[in-house]
Amino acid sequence: MPPDSIHIRRSTEGHAPLLKSLLEQNDLKAFYHHAKTVLSELNAMRRHGTMMREEACDMLWSLYLISGAPMYEAPDYDSAQPWLYKDERDNDIAAKSRVISALSIMDTKQMSRNLGIHEQRLKHLHAAYAAAIIKRLKSLYLPDFGKKEIALKDEIIRSHPASPHGNVIGTHPSDYSNLLRIGNLNYFSMRNSMYHSYVSKIMEKRFIPMLVKYFPDQAGEVVKYIRKAGYGNGEVLDLIDRTAGYNSKTAYLYQGKNGEEHRKNFSKKYGIPVRTRAGMPINKG
Repeated sequence: MPPDSIHIRRSTEGHAPLLKSLLEQNDLKAFYHHAKTVLSELNAMRRHGTMMREEACDMLWSLYLISGAPMYEAPDYDSAQPWLYKDERDNDIAAKSRVISALSIMDTKQMSRNLGIHEQRLKHLHAAYAAAIIKRLKSLYLPDFGKKEIALKDEIIRSHPASPHGNVIGTHPSDYSNLLRIGNLNYFSMRNSMYHSYVSKIMEKRFIPMLVKYFPDQAGEVVKYIRKAGYGNGEVLDLIDRTAGYNSKTAYLYQGKNGEEHRKNFSKKYGIPVRTRAGMPINKG
C-alpha cells in the first residue's frame, strides 16, 4: 500500500519524484543506481538524526517505490543476445535488501513525530513492505536449479554442429552464439543463488527481529506478516529459530500446542532442554 494510505502526502521535491519518473520510463538501470544514492543518504540522516518532515515524507515514498519496483528481467539462456543487465548484476536485489535493513533500524517514534501519524500505523507499513520484498525474492528462487545447470550447459554445447559429442566449444566464430547462451546461463544461476542468499543471510535476520520489536506479545501480528512474506504454517517457528532464536523476547511466539511440540522436537534434535515461561528459565537475548 502506498504511504498516502496512512495520510503521508506525496513528495513534490527530492528523490521520490525522480524515482517515479525513472520507473515510468522503465529505466531500471538508472532507477536502481539512484536507489543506491537514496539509501545511502537515508542511512546518513538516520545516524545524524537530521531528518525533517519533508525529508521523512520523501524517504518513505522512496522506500515504497524501491520496494515495489520491477526487478531486472531474468537472463534468457535460450537466447544468444547478451543480457541487458550483465553490468548491473545484483543492483536490484541489493536495493531491496537495503530497504529491509533501513526499515529494521529506523526510529519509528521519531518518524511518527516527524510525519504526524501514529507509530503503530508506521510499523504496519514497514512490516508490509519488508514482507512483500521477501515474498517476491522467494518466489523467484528455484531451489533445484543447481542440479539442472550442468545438464543445461551440456545441452547448449551439444546443440552446436561442431560439438555433437559434447566437446568444449572452441574459438571458431560460429561458436560465439553458444558462448553467449552459456554466459546468460551463468548470470541466471548467479542471480538464482543471490535470491536465496540475500533472503536467508540478510533479509530474514532483519525481518524477524523487526517484527518481534514492533509487535511484542502479539504473536498473531508476527505470524501474519511472516505468512505475507511467503512462509507456510510449518515454516514459521523454524524461521524464528534460525533468526531471532528462542529467548525471553520471542518466547510468546512458541506458546500453544504447536509451539510446545516444536520446542520438544528442537530439544531432541539439538540436546537443549525445553524452556517455558512457567517452567525453566528462558535464555536472555
